[in-house]
Amino acid sequence: MPSMKTIAAFEALSNTDPNCFVVVEEDTPVATGKDLLIHIDAISVNPVDYKDRLGISGHRETPLVLGWDACGEVIAIGDDVTGFKVGDKVISAGDISRQGSYAQYQLVDERITALKPAGLSDEQAATLPLTTLAAWEALFDRLGISDADEVEKPALLIIGGAGGLGSMAVQFARQFSSCTVIATASRPETKDWCLELGAHHVIDHSEDIQAQLRELGYEDVPYILNCSNNIPYWKLMSRLIAPEGAICLVASTKAKLDLDLFMEKSVRINYMLMFTRSLFKTKTMQLQGDLLARLSDMISSGKVRHVMTKELGPMTRASLAHAHALLESGRMVGKIRLTALRDEVD
Repeated sequence: MPSMKTIAAFEALSNTDPNCFVVVEEDTPVATGKDLLIHIDAISVNPVDYKDRLGISGHRETPLVLGWDACGEVIAIGDDVTGFKVGDKVISAGDISRQGSYAQYQLVDERITALKPAGLSDEQAATLPLTTLAAWEALFDRLGISDADEVEKPALLIIGGAGGLGSMAVQFARQFSSCTVIATASRPETKDWCLELGAHHVIDHSEDIQAQLRELGYEDVPYILNCSNNIPYWKLMSRLIAPEGAICLVASTKAKLDLDLFMEKSVRINYMLMFTRSLFKTKTMQLQGDLLARLSDMISSGKVRHVMTKELGPMTRASLAHAHALLESGRMVGKIRLTALRDEVD
């Protein structure tokens, strides 16, 4: 098979630097075992993309190909693949330990892959995998939310409800739990977005969150999903969380955090990394493919919608840098999509 083009990073350069991304010619990977080789038709970008780029130490000798959301066509399969065939249109969030989707072709494990949801374009479908998996696992695997208490309708606070992850979490919590969903957003358009997706209440995270919760009748909440940075909310979460409550964190931090703030209340603090199952090839890895396969029914029933809000054309060095800039601003609503990397890209 001929070589392929990728768009890679070698250094932690600013998104305004013309060398932030570099076009690299690489050998097209070969599908073995449970791998699918897919031709990338559309991708989406996520905060993990720019965080990995900015996390590069020094100058890499080998290219780092980012990108963990993709929709594409299967063009080859490994010997152990049982659930897919050549020609299938699929979606996947990839595996952070492997090269990503800023490329013409990508290898993905069939256990974390599903057929493209019916009724969606390639671009719409590409915005779903990572945030679907992260939001679902955060709510139901890490926080342990269930429908067991239909009468009480426990409150769930989602800090940062308008981003990609928050957008899916609001929908899943509203449609698949009995929780009263309280999202945070600070601008009129982001508040409207959260309400449109199903939040029962939206409060302003640029104002006093605790006072706003009290106005809604809540002294504390049993569940908190923090889709934002941990440090600004750390002490606040210790005051907001109910005794024996649960918190899920999706951002890493190099700062030392005082866990003893949560000891008196016996709070359960969970970290959520969507890539854990693929990184460690856990026994539950197939659950990710199974969940992505359920999206067709969720979407066709109207319970869940795609959250694509911005289109940046085909993958180029400039369009990817623009996408990273939008995410780094912290003001992105929903998800960004880009289409296939073309042969003539420079």
